[in-house]
Amino acid sequence: MAIEAATYRIGSDEGLYADEAPAHDLRVEAFAIGRFPVTNAEWRLFMDAGGYRDERWWRTEAARRWQRGEGIADGPKQEERDFRQTVRDHPARIGEWLAAGQITSTDARNYKQWYFEMSDGDFEALLNRSFSSEVQTQPRWWHDPAYQHPSHPVVGVCWHEARAYCAWLSAQTGQDYRLPSEVEWEAAARGRAGRRYAWEGDFDPGRCNSFESHVRGTTPVGVFPGGDTPQGIADMSGNVWEWTGSLYRPYPYHAEDGRENPEDGDGPRVLRGGSWNNNRDHARCAYRNHNHPGNRNNNVGFRVWGVSHIEQSFASAAQHIGAGEAPQGVPEMSCDHGCAAEAKDLWMAQASPVRTAIRPSGA
Repeated sequence: MAIEAATYRIGSDEGLYADEAPAHDLRVEAFAIGRFPVTNAEWRLFMDAGGYRDERWWRTEAARRWQRGEGIADGPKQEERDFRQTVRDHPARIGEWLAAGQITSTDARNYKQWYFEMSDGDFEALLNRSFSSEVQTQPRWWHDPAYQHPSHPVVGVCWHEARAYCAWLSAQTGQDYRLPSEVEWEAAARGRAGRRYAWEGDFDPGRCNSFESHVRGTTPVGVFPGGDTPQGIADMSGNVWEWTGSLYRPYPYHAEDGRENPEDGDGPRVLRGGSWNNNRDHARCAYRNHNHPGNRNNNVGFRVWGVSHIEQSFASAAQHIGAGEAPQGVPEMSCDHGCAAEAKDLWMAQASPVRTAIRPSGA
């Protein structure tokens, strides 16, 4: 979908989250962006082509380390430890999140068990069970029946995996594909009108897959047409968080300050758009999430950026792909709950606003 070159309003001064400010105008050059997030059907093509094994697509030293399985669990585990400490430091927040409808009663019970009742040793054991340190050959949730339908957005892919897919797709098509910067993503979502949500008007749970929609999982891409942008871009609010190429840095945005440096393999990267497990505030076009680039949560996906003269549907591969593989494995730690966004100002001086809930892992 083509996005015209123009000056766009980026950020927000409405005061919900400090890192969205100041709102400022930026010139954005013309580009194209995928109509949908990348789907499981499309990701299967990358896997079947040997994408995880082919070093050509892993183009930074950090990406190659991840491909080799070197330290890939370290960052995600530390995110879990940090969030656990945040909750322990502010125990009343669990009740507040539950009362505000930002977590379910099951989430609240699990939070109490994992973050208060579980010993440090048992918690570390759960981390070890949940985050593999082995070489990866597929998305983390590839065999989970809740997320494996070919038309659903692929989830459980880290920033390095998303960039490898873009490199592979570029080679197959002879065109240039990459992750959008957070500014390009926001320009596509808000348009020149500076919309609050991807669509024109107020929040409506019937227009997107957010926490308020009560779906509690991913949906096929494009099934909320009322939530499309006026240009027809789907799922920019809700369904899955989308990786961008940008390092998380304070606003105002300056592309030349290093935040678009792909060689930084450890700094938190910005995700946009909200998800099925996050509330309406996080579905706003201006909301800035950020996670460790190794994060592989079950509500994290991506869409691709392309040069401005190319408009291509990335969902066509689903016509050529069969059903997903049979489910196997056991539930693990995951998920990206909106309650953690409420803790944004409580920990790490605006560290990552969205952490995880832990699902029982056979403990």
